[in-house]
Amino acid sequence: MNFPIDIIWITENMQVVHVEKNAAPESYPETFGPDAYIKYVLEVPAGYSDKNNLKVGDRILLSD
Repeated sequence: MNFPIDIIWITENMQVVHVEKNAAPESYPETFGPDAYIKYVLEVPAGYSDKNNLKVGDRILLSD
């Protein structure tokens, strides 16, 4: 990746189980992730999670 991102891990029932904020390209080869079964990973620009007050336990609604 070429810029910092927030990484959001989401379960099958659309619940946020982990948020890694501001993961920078310089963090390579460090890995990130929860200790839980997840179905989705959402990568968004750094700061998105704070701007939208996203936190563990929140539910995500995906639409077309």
